[in-house]
Amino acid sequence: MTRFFTITTRGLEDVSAAEVAMLPQARVTATAYRRVMAQCTGPLDTLLGLHTVDDVFLDEGTWLGLSVERTTLGAIRMLAARLELYRAAGICGTLRPVHDPPAFSVTANFVGARNYTTDEIKLACAAGIRASHPGWAYAADDREADLNVRLFIEHETAQVGIRLGAAPLQNRPYKQHHVPGSLRPPVAAAIAWLAGSGQDHRVLDPCCGAGTLLIEAAYRGATALGGDSDEEALAAAQANATEAGAQVAFHRWDARALPIRSSSVDCVVTNPPWGRKVEVEADLAAFYADLGAEIRRVLSSTGRAVVLTWAPEWVKGWDLHWVQDREISLYGRRPTIITLAR
Repeated sequence: MTRFFTITTRGLEDVSAAEVAMLPQARVTATAYRRVMAQCTGPLDTLLGLHTVDDVFLDEGTWLGLSVERTTLGAIRMLAARLELYRAAGICGTLRPVHDPPAFSVTANFVGARNYTTDEIKLACAAGIRASHPGWAYAADDREADLNVRLFIEHETAQVGIRLGAAPLQNRPYKQHHVPGSLRPPVAAAIAWLAGSGQDHRVLDPCCGAGTLLIEAAYRGATALGGDSDEEALAAAQANATEAGAQVAFHRWDARALPIRSSSVDCVVTNPPWGRKVEVEADLAAFYADLGAEIRRVLSSTGRAVVLTWAPEWVKGWDLHWVQDREISLYGRRPTIITLAR
C-alpha cells in the first residue's frame, strides 16, 4: 500500500476525490483544503492519468507546530533532515528516469501571513535534505531536478510529499497555444466531469477559446464540438487538439446564433467572455442573455450545462433549472461554476 495525496483547485476538492475514488485500487482517506489524501494498492502509473488534479505526490508525512515566526525555518531544516526519501526516489525511478544520486527541487506554499518567505522555506528544507542524503544536489529550477519535494503548509501543519511524475500534471503537453482567458486543464476537466460528459455524449462549447474544455471532454470519450468568433482562438484550439490527439470539430460562429439543431446537445461546457480578459463588442448582459437562450435551445431535454463565470447573476437569469453552484479560486479571483439543466 502506498499513501499519496493530490493538490487541486480550491472548491473542486470533491470532484478530484471522486475521480481518485474511481480508480479500482485507490481509496480516498480524507479531503482537506486543496488536497485529497488517499492510498493505492496497485500500480502507481494510473495516478498519472488523473485529469482534475493539479499534481500527485507520494505522502512523506505531516509536520506539526510550524508557527509564523522565523524560528520555524530552523525547525523546517531539522524536520527535513529527518526525511528518508530513498524509497520515494526508488518508486519514482520505476516510472521515469531518476539519476543516482538525484537532483531535487523544493516547492512550498502556505496559507496566511508569515514572517518568512517561500524562498526561505525552500532553502531551509533543501539544507536539511542535503544534510541527511549525501550526494543529493539541490536545483533551484524544478525543470533541472529529478525529484520535487512539496511542502503544503496550512496554519501550523505541513503536508510533505514527493511528486510522482516528472512534471506537474496540470502542465498538459498539448497546451502549447494560449489565448486570453484560457482555462487551466484540471479546471476544464472538472467542468467536463460536473457536466457528466462521457462516451456517446455530444458536448458543446459555444465560446471555445483555446479549446481546453472540449479537449478534456474528448478525453472522457465525448463527441466534442465548439466554436468561437475569434479566428486566432480557433487556430489555437485546433493546434492544441491536434497536439492532444483529440477529435474535436471547431467552427467560426456567433455564439448567440448557433448553427446547431435544437435539442441536439447532451452537455454544454463553457467559460463565456466577461469583458476583462476577453472583450465583447456588445452589451455584456445582453450577450449573456442571448447566449443563455441559445444554450437552452440546443440542449436536450435531459441535458446539462456547466458554466464557469465571473458574472453569476447573468447566468442564473437563464431559463434553465438551477442544479448547483460552487465558488472556486482561479487566477487570484473567485469565479463561480454553475450547473444548470433543462
